[in-house]
Amino acid sequence: MTTDHAELLSALIDREPVDPDALAVALDDPEARGALVAFARVRAELHAPVPGEREWMATRQVPGAAPPRRQLWRLAAAAVLLAAGLGAGVFAERYAARDRPPAPARVVQLDPLPVTRP
Repeated sequence: MTTDHAELLSALIDREPVDPDALAVALDDPEARGALVAFARVRAELHAPVPGEREWMATRQVPGAAPPRRQLWRLAAAAVLLAAGLGAGVFAERYAARDRPPAPARVVQLDPLPVTRP
């Protein structure tokens, strides 16, 4: 088996794109087929649970997962922050409205006098 066949089959197992014609040539080699089976076994071993892992995980809490009560507090805190942000936005909009000029209290109009020519 050549190293090209091994690299090609390794790429196939790693879900990388491979040339189908090169794969056909590699699979004609009996050693390459044996390497493919070996790669598949290694991949299966890597994904298989360790003996006793499921029982241990059942007795332990998953790291990074908060208890239900803590999750409730986090949700409440997020809701409070959202409400505070919304309230601050409404306040800022109303405050910005005060920067506008006041409404006129009276209106003065200039009526032009008729011009008389001598």
